[in-house]
Amino acid sequence: MEFEKALVLNDLHFPHENSRAIGLTLKIAEELQPDIIFLNGDIIDCWAISDFVKNPKTSNTDFSYEIERTSSFLYNLRWRFPKARIIYIFGNHEYRWVKYIVTHADKLVKLRGLSLEEQLGLNETDILVVNSGNRENSYLWGKLLIGHFDRVNKHSGMTAKNLIDDKSISLIQAHTHRGGSSFRRLYDRDIVGYENFCLCDRNPDYTDHPNWGLGFSIVYKDQDSDYFFVSQHPIAEIKNGSASFYKTFFNGKLYTG
Repeated sequence: MEFEKALVLNDLHFPHENSRAIGLTLKIAEELQPDIIFLNGDIIDCWAISDFVKNPKTSNTDFSYEIERTSSFLYNLRWRFPKARIIYIFGNHEYRWVKYIVTHADKLVKLRGLSLEEQLGLNETDILVVNSGNRENSYLWGKLLIGHFDRVNKHSGMTAKNLIDDKSISLIQAHTHRGGSSFRRLYDRDIVGYENFCLCDRNPDYTDHPNWGLGFSIVYKDQDSDYFFVSQHPIAEIKNGSASFYKTFFNGKLYTG
């Protein structure tokens, strides 16, 4: 039986990423050697061009810094996984770029070099972009819809439940910053929805102790039938005094970062 392996990660929010959690994820990815890497939105934060009020004492509002940090990550990802297909699904934070240009300089929208794709050098890294120009984007991989939908509910798993109720298809949702799942039997098939954690700083300036969880997902898909299996990998943050350690299991082994 031939099957494909995919790594799904999202909500890194450069330059507000959790570098150690990302490092742990990519350490596991090097053992996995995925055929596809799905970057499921909000890889860049676009904080500097957001509409939110920013604290000048704690916020770096230099947008060129965000671009540099994100493009550096993407170049490094391609270097580490030269044979993998990398698919970048834009989320609501990438949409901030479109919104800013349309709001402040709509006559420049079609100028060469002004797209976020060009600013991040995605053509140079052979990364496929899924960008409809809207806040939501998704990619159908076999029978599994992988997307960054602009929807979040209070409790773990509830967003996944509501999305599969609305869309009647199995899916992986980013955006919620926590893990969760919901299973449903339809008349002719079974479907399941997953929420896929985050890999960003869980202590941002703009809120206090949000209910976010670190982690990623691995998907195995049969090439003949499109049957798939999703393995979710929450990353635990273990505190020891002022120090923190990150741990997760993969393939029967404990990984620490």
